[in-house]
Amino acid sequence: SATNFTAFSQFQKHINQESRRVIDKDLHAAIRAEKDLRDYSVGDVRDFWRFDFTIMPPSWEQAPATCRAVGEHCYVFVSDEEWNVNMNQEDLDIIFEYLENSTMNEDDFGAIEMDINLFGEIPDELDNDEKIIVYYSALGSYNGSVFDGYFSSYNQVTEAEAATMNPPGHSNECEMIYMTCSPLDPTDPTRISVLSHELQHMIHWGHDGDEYTWVDEGMAELAMVHFGMPDPINTFNGNANYSLNFWDQQWKDYVKVLLFFTYLDEQIESDDFIADVVNEQLNGIEGIANQLTEHGYQIPFETLFTNWTIANYLDEEDIYDGIYNYNSLELPNFNYNSFMNSFPDSESESVQPWAVR
Repeated sequence: SATNFTAFSQFQKHINQESRRVIDKDLHAAIRAEKDLRDYSVGDVRDFWRFDFTIMPPSWEQAPATCRAVGEHCYVFVSDEEWNVNMNQEDLDIIFEYLENSTMNEDDFGAIEMDINLFGEIPDELDNDEKIIVYYSALGSYNGSVFDGYFSSYNQVTEAEAATMNPPGHSNECEMIYMTCSPLDPTDPTRISVLSHELQHMIHWGHDGDEYTWVDEGMAELAMVHFGMPDPINTFNGNANYSLNFWDQQWKDYVKVLLFFTYLDEQIESDDFIADVVNEQLNGIEGIANQLTEHGYQIPFETLFTNWTIANYLDEEDIYDGIYNYNSLELPNFNYNSFMNSFPDSESESVQPWAVR
């Protein structure tokens, strides 16, 4: 249900803030410098901490997993109790192709390299390894909610630091993404699209850990657009009088930022613009506006916002181009609040900040 998903999303936001509170950068640099470059091989076994989603907030459990594939950008571990039960070699081969070699849109690189190219380098906080771990296990469900995958910033701090967070937790002390192999199909391209979403959160955590949620989630939704499997566009188009920079963990929040950051990405044709917004230390509208200036665009954010709202309404007509349409999305109809067919006319309405009727 949306309520259960919202509870976990709020929990995730909280622990991101907690990880930033307890992190000791000097200690982490020293730990990383003392570690040999890690090099897992197929067949290596390791115990991983993970969330138990049968309760919310989630509790902890630890179980062994085996490395089943090694690529240029990742190691793929599968929980031992799920191997040849809910995930097998054929499944792994399909997944590995998407991780390392291709997306729904590209044949030149996989989902991980796609995110690096778009958003910036993956952090290397503790483990002295540029590769990430993708860990498949049965994420299960809670009161009808199923979970595709997640990024946990507990793993970005030491085990000792994780114990001082609120709530206390555990760390695998490595960059990793948790993905499901039950009850959801791990080979569905939607799952890999979600992985690209969660990996963006990891990258954003490394570059600008206190960014506003609407920006961080908008970039994560943009990752899914680039992968070629965006989230469905609905709800927000029924009533666009909903502030762009307000976040309430509702589905329409995800849709509005999906649309805005896709539009922004398409309109600002400047190398590294999206990565520079991710790396921008100013937050929200102020950070985006600063990067527009840094990249030589004189358009005020207010004008960009207005053009976006018009594009949302006109795009489906297929007769507009330039600033009033999308190239990579097909939009449903946006509802209008009222229609005037004679002039002069007047009407009294209200509109939210950074929203439109």
